[in-house]
Amino acid sequence: MKIFIDVTSSCRSVQNTGMQRMTRKIFGELCRFTDVYPISWNTVGNFYTELGATEYRLLTDPFGVNPHPMGRPEFRGQDPATEFWRLLRRRRINMNDEIGSKDVFFVPDIFRDRRRKALPHFLERIRARKVAIFHDATDLRLTSVYGDRSRKSRPYLEALALFDLVICVSNEARDDLHYFWQKYGCEPAKTCVEPWPGEFESFAGEADPPPPTGYGVASSLPYSQNTSSNLVVYVSSFHGRKNHLTLLCAAEKLWQQGLKFELKLIGRNVGAPFNSIVREIWKLRMRGRPLRWLRHVDDQTLLRAYRDCRFTVYPSLMEGFGLPIAESLAHEKPCVCGGNGALGEIAQGGGCLIVDQTSEDALAAGIKKLLTDQETYARLTREARTRTFRSWSDYTQKLLEYLCVTTPRESATAV
Repeated sequence: MKIFIDVTSSCRSVQNTGMQRMTRKIFGELCRFTDVYPISWNTVGNFYTELGATEYRLLTDPFGVNPHPMGRPEFRGQDPATEFWRLLRRRRINMNDEIGSKDVFFVPDIFRDRRRKALPHFLERIRARKVAIFHDATDLRLTSVYGDRSRKSRPYLEALALFDLVICVSNEARDDLHYFWQKYGCEPAKTCVEPWPGEFESFAGEADPPPPTGYGVASSLPYSQNTSSNLVVYVSSFHGRKNHLTLLCAAEKLWQQGLKFELKLIGRNVGAPFNSIVREIWKLRMRGRPLRWLRHVDDQTLLRAYRDCRFTVYPSLMEGFGLPIAESLAHEKPCVCGGNGALGEIAQGGGCLIVDQTSEDALAAGIKKLLTDQETYARLTREARTRTFRSWSDYTQKLLEYLCVTTPRESATAV
């Protein structure tokens, strides 16, 4: 058995948000047990190609290629010119001829390029086992943020219905998937729910150096007028549903009240270079607020932020899983977040202060509570320390079972 794994979004740049992080780790884990063949979709030629040395290094050691903070990491490697260069230099893979009936075609990440149109015809023909991971339907559900995305997302969900098995990352993700399959008239594929592991896996090449004396001890201190002892961290890309503007408004209210704390934002920009989020950050910084945007950073910097903060905040409106919440709790740091859907699934085990993340007043009150109410903070910290999360070993063994025993469907036709 050979596993043909689609790693398109994880091998062309150093971008390492949640989906890329999981894809890279899955690839590394599967390689320990079986024959894995990474493939990448070329968006110029619209076919799969082999990985070259550069793509393989980006897949296995992204920050060894470029460890520097970037606002838009995908601009270096996912641009049309580089993709055209790959078209000329990388061998095209004829999937119809090269993937056998005993093999597996595995897609762990979302796809909204021309694979939406090309894969259904391929999936109907091959007899190999076909497995995909589904993350969320937030772009279809949050019409207030994204408008009508059905033209772009519907073909993706219809293509997923042609797989033999779709692994969903949360109960909410599975419910949404079945809802839209029914809405679009799709014959549903077999589904299951397998949450992500909570172990933080780093691509850092060496151990993180110890913090300077007197820094990085926020988790053990009560509220202090020293902002370095009251660091709050938000890890997320600047997508509309991530709700950065509400967080910034909430933080400004607290700063106006005289509360002393520092807010660090970690994540890549999305959309225009000077969008509303970036502009608001600069406005607040011009007022002298203790706010920093570290941009898309390497794992060493991310680990340091989790270690040094007093707690994290995650005001996202909707998620498929909520990986930064799990990572925060795994580092024994409480998190202020919403309790709806998949966010509630991960928050309900303890360590989280659940608020109405749509309200800047409620969000501000939650942040203030964890900064000033030592009893609540200590309780949530204890809860975070008792949380247990799934290991990568357990997840990988379960994934291998699915990849090995999934039975190809007798028939599946595109809508």
